[in-house]
Amino acid sequence: MYRATGWMYGVGMIVSLMLAGTAGAQGPMGGEDLTADMNIPGVVAKVNGVELKSDYIRFRLNLDMRRIGTPLNPQQKVKLAGTIIEKEIVRELMYQEGKGKSVSPEDVEKEFQEFKKAYESKEELDQALQARGIDEAELRKGIEIDLIAKNLLDERVKGKVQVTDTMVQKFYGDKKESFKRPESFRARHIFVAYVPFDVVEKSSPEELKEIAGEYREKARKKIDEVYAKVKAGENFEELAKQYSEDKGSAEKGGDLDFIYKGVFDPAFDQAIADLKVGETSGIVETEFGYHIIRLIETKPSDYAPFEEVEEAIQKHLFMTEAQNLVARYIESLKKKAEIIVYYRGE
Repeated sequence: MYRATGWMYGVGMIVSLMLAGTAGAQGPMGGEDLTADMNIPGVVAKVNGVELKSDYIRFRLNLDMRRIGTPLNPQQKVKLAGTIIEKEIVRELMYQEGKGKSVSPEDVEKEFQEFKKAYESKEELDQALQARGIDEAELRKGIEIDLIAKNLLDERVKGKVQVTDTMVQKFYGDKKESFKRPESFRARHIFVAYVPFDVVEKSSPEELKEIAGEYREKARKKIDEVYAKVKAGENFEELAKQYSEDKGSAEKGGDLDFIYKGVFDPAFDQAIADLKVGETSGIVETEFGYHIIRLIETKPSDYAPFEEVEEAIQKHLFMTEAQNLVARYIESLKKKAEIIVYYRGE
């Protein structure tokens, strides 16, 4: 059966991956220019005679390097710059190919308003634009270019990618090991935080350091009292509802539902591993606080049923083929274009 659902989602994802669009440059730049030592020329490339200026390349480089958080060596900087330049070349090619196609002012305005949401005020937005060396009109033009590119790719992909039931089933069979789920368990717990959540929210880091010891002593006393009640045979579910500070599970009698090992703190997993179904742990200390755990049920490692992963497989196959289509199309545009790159890091 032919499946067409999700193609708009797929194309939107492809555009974001293949184009370094204006809307992706969120957040003011600020700070020193991390590209100052890269000798990037004023014009980094020409595409069919159209110059690509370095302003955006520098802006994007600074943005990405700050997001990475660790200093890059010269080779890494050059590689990152090359990736950004390549995306800008593709973006310009798409714009040139889409000339004559228009997008509505309403669509541009909608994207512009989405872009603005990343900033708390107009002043902050203006500062970000100034750091990039553009104004609002140029930003809107950039948004228009991205929308034209997206529409062009839509035309290339829409209706041309077919994912059949047979393809989906074959993928599941061929890759079945990747759908193997680890062992899981279902447990109840009673949780007491070292410091109450509301106190953490209201206190500064310095204040927390001063009061942590006192609150931890109170937490230990509380969990000891609850554990005594558990050992005395009182109803675990009712105790969880009354004393557990994990509000999400407390109202369900401490029930955490089925979870996989590795999701919680290692000490929690180890406590589970030491229990048989129906048994209750002692007091377990994790990074977050004290727990008393009761194991309800375990499930051995198994394979996710086809029905559970069918839609995800379909989307994966669609995205893969759509990306291939787009890549071939862009390569065809490059072959017929005159592209000169002036910056290669030498």
